[in-house]
Amino acid sequence: MIKVGFLLNFPLDYKGGINYLKNLFYAVHSFQKDNIEITLFVSSDISDEYINMFSPYAKIVKTSILKRKSPLWFISKVSGRFFDYDIITYKLLKKHNIEVVSHSNFVFPSKKFKTLNWIPDFQYVHYPNLWTEGQLKATEKLHENLIKKSDAIVLSSYAAFDDFKINHLKYQEKVNVLNFVSQPDKSLEFLLENDENEKVKSTYNIDRFFFYVPNQFWSHKNHLIVFEALKILKDKGLDPLIVTSGLMSDYRNGNNHVADLLKYVSNNSLEKNILFLGLIPYGDVIKLILAANCVINPSYFEGWSSTVEEAKTVGKTILLSNIPVHIEQAPQFGIYFDPTNAVELAAKMEDIINKRSVKTLSVEELRTILDNRTKDFGLKYCEILKSVL
Repeated sequence: MIKVGFLLNFPLDYKGGINYLKNLFYAVHSFQKDNIEITLFVSSDISDEYINMFSPYAKIVKTSILKRKSPLWFISKVSGRFFDYDIITYKLLKKHNIEVVSHSNFVFPSKKFKTLNWIPDFQYVHYPNLWTEGQLKATEKLHENLIKKSDAIVLSSYAAFDDFKINHLKYQEKVNVLNFVSQPDKSLEFLLENDENEKVKSTYNIDRFFFYVPNQFWSHKNHLIVFEALKILKDKGLDPLIVTSGLMSDYRNGNNHVADLLKYVSNNSLEKNILFLGLIPYGDVIKLILAANCVINPSYFEGWSSTVEEAKTVGKTILLSNIPVHIEQAPQFGIYFDPTNAVELAAKMEDIINKRSVKTLSVEELRTILDNRTKDFGLKYCEILKSVL
């Protein structure tokens, strides 16, 4: 039995990170629980929402070390900065007999235990202009430290591995590619066999054919191309609805990006054709993907797209940008488009509108595919742990 520790030490509004951990823990619990024991260390003041989310799959340990601005939190930060390792956190991990610290941006200079760290992507290699100088330097410094000092690195795609090799070729032997798999918040059978579609549409007052864009409103997510395609369709006399969800701010430039999007909507009289839901419960995201006539991911860049994985999980048609990682993800019902070409996207949206009914799979087929993918996810992670040890 390998004892693995995770530190929940990032902002909880980073829902992508939360869902990644939940999906990984689920895969391990479902298919590798005889080989791996997970302990999740969380802040002493964390809400029950997260305890309930993770406790079915991991042992939960509350600690004030992870409580921001607590005395132990400050000591932890100071020791990490001046002594090259965090002695406070080390003692906590040692107390719980942790053998591998995983996905926690944590390194330790001795061989008392192993460190396995996840880098979601290297977006700044392609889009440095989206970052302030300070953000760019801090992120590059963090990645440099993790790559040099970790026993192994996990990346979510081979596209990310190609980016890794641009600046870190000599460390490529440390890299393991681990594609994550998205799970529904309820059983797949429940979502697909019950009338969840109509319930969620009623909740959000959706009364007609709609496309769903479940992406955070960061500039590289490229919402504008969808709005431009929508305008083209409206000018042709069509009246589709675009439903969006996700945090409506971009931490890199305040609300300027969102303000520009809203201005475009207003200037082109698209208010009645776009529904902005903001941040909604993850369970509702899955239900809206299921209820949508088609999902759209127009992003310029992804590490490994959760939206694409979620569409794959429920067998949904998805229009997606033809970036390398989306091609690598290869959804069965994916339709690719150039993320700079609104005319092409509009034509493919119109084709979906005209078809109305789209291909899908039976519940049994979707369950078999999901279980096989989840089993591979858990097995690959177990193999990585064994190689590290």
